[in-house]
Amino acid sequence: MGRPPSGTDLKLKAAGRKLLQEKGITGLSVREACRVAGVNTGMFHYYFGSKEEFLKAVLKEMYAEFMLNFKAGVAVAWTPRDRLRNALVEVGKFARSVRSVAPMIFADLAYGKKEAFAFVSGNFTAHIRHIAVLAEECRPESAVKGRSVPFLIVSMVSVMVFPMLVGGVLERNGVKELGGRSLEALREELFSDEGIAARAAIALRGVGL
Repeated sequence: MGRPPSGTDLKLKAAGRKLLQEKGITGLSVREACRVAGVNTGMFHYYFGSKEEFLKAVLKEMYAEFMLNFKAGVAVAWTPRDRLRNALVEVGKFARSVRSVAPMIFADLAYGKKEAFAFVSGNFTAHIRHIAVLAEECRPESAVKGRSVPFLIVSMVSVMVFPMLVGGVLERNGVKELGGRSLEALREELFSDEGIAARAAIALRGVGL
């Protein structure tokens, strides 16, 4: 049974989010999270018990916030295509926010770690169900309408997520330039709201929408 939320709990999760985005999973330590939050390690263990449970709590909170933005973005669009575009944009923004964490999660999934798969499938898939409904609505107008909905989802979502994964890996490994462009310039092109919106348009064009 979880502990009741408090100011301490919220401070720790805010610190965890900050450190995850700056240092990723491997760079996040319990001691550092407590230092940033201004609480002692005893309170950390009281609320979360372990680093693993803390990470799960922080990631769940980030995903819940993403889903609020996702649903709001979809709700303001009129046409099925616009709703799908807005959904892809929100996916891109979420991928940007977790780019320091996502490569490690994907590595665990790739190596068949069942705990990682159970966590992701149980907590990080609600948006895929929404995108599936939107893709089904748009499929009759798509140039690849004979393809399955999972095919459409993979084709579009990968355009939004993969550049963020690569960007996160480059940042974590101290890469300064790629293809003759500075990483700073690429970061602006890849991670800006404008860049994310441009890739959403590319993803839709890729399936003929």
